[in-house]
This record gives sequence, structure tokens and C-alpha cells, in this order.
Amino acid sequence: MKIGRLLIGFAFISVLCAQTAMRVASITAVGQASLSVTPDMAQVDVGVSTQAATAQDASQQNATQAGTVISALQALLGTTASIKTISYSVSPVYNNQGQNSTIVGYVVTNIVEVTLTDLTLVGKVIDTAIQSGANRVQGVSFGVRDNTTAVAQALKTAAASALSQAAAIASGLNVHTGSVLRASEGVNTANPTVLAPVAGGASTPIETGMVVIQASVTIEVAIAP
Repeated sequence: MKIGRLLIGFAFISVLCAQTAMRVASITAVGQASLSVTPDMAQVDVGVSTQAATAQDASQQNATQAGTVISALQALLGTTASIKTISYSVSPVYNNQGQNSTIVGYVVTNIVEVTLTDLTLVGKVIDTAIQSGANRVQGVSFGVRDNTTAVAQALKTAAASALSQAAAIASGLNVHTGSVLRASEGVNTANPTVLAPVAGGASTPIETGMVVIQASVTIEVAIAP
């Protein structure tokens, strides 16, 4: 048994020595890049909030009012946009006066998301929704339907930056870089968002802004012998 344990011990030490010998001196560097893209789609979140003494009455009022809003938006946009419900809630309203809280009514809220590709209609969508009965405007956001090319370009630029950073570090250490051992990436898209004001007599002005794609690449580069 002692001989067996001794052999196992030698084998374990040999594995550790082999792993140590296989370790390669390396440099880790991070490259970042951002790319601004003109948006080609918008999402407008509008809705109806109603309150009544009972949940049923609040729901019925909401259904009528929200139906009018959706019909008006469909008439404005036709088949060029997508309209879908993204939030529906029924909440009690409490009277907190005194020691006991009592339910005095219910609030029903229905939020719809309008997705459209004609960005010139964003302000008109808000105006139409409000004029037809919407009393909630959650906001407006812009995006890009297909960002594949932009993401690839941002990653390429970030990778080149990471290699440049690694070369600069190596130069400072008086060594040379070798092959890339590992690489990882990360991408984040910052979409411009607008909190739309309630429209008055004038048309609601909306500025689209730019979609910013941010990429980062982390690399580990071997130090050349």
C-alpha cells in the first residue's frame, strides 16, 4: 500500500510539473469601440388608464376607450405598423385616511406598443393616440431592425484596438507579442429614448437621435520567446 501511495504521489507531482511547464507567459488587453447608426424603426408606448368604483366598470370603460385608441392608430398606420398590448393591470385604490384602509375604487391600465418603420409618423402617432382617448404616454425608443453589419464592424475595430493595446504593453516591457491565446467579446446597444410630452394644439416634435453600438474585445496574447 505504501508503494502504491508513493507512485500516486509521484504521478501527481509529474502532472503539476507538466502543467507548470505548459503555462505560457502572456499579456491581457481590452479594446473598445462604438459605432453610431441611424435608426430605422421606432416603438411608441401609449395607453389608457381608467378608474371606477368597481373593477368591472373600470374594465368596461377601459375596453371602450382603449378600443377607440387602437382603431384610430390602425386607421392612421394601416398595415405599416405593429400594434400589440404589452401591459394590462387592474389595481385597487385605497382610502388611507384614518386607522383603516378601505378600497374606494379600481384603476385599469392598458398599454399598447406601436412599432413602426416610418419615423416621420412618430409624433403623429402620439397626437392621434391622445386625441382619441389615450392618457398615458410611456415613452418613445428608436432602434435598428438589423444591426448585424454594424456589430461586426464594431467588434472588428475593438479587436484591432485590443491588439494595439497588447503591442503597446509588450513594447513597454521590452518583449514581443506572439499568437492570440484567448479572446472574448461583449456588445451593448444604446437606443435613444424620448419621454414624449402630452401634446397640446401643436404637433408633438420628436428627434430620433442615433443608435450607438458599443463593443469590447478582451484578448490574451502570448509573449514571444
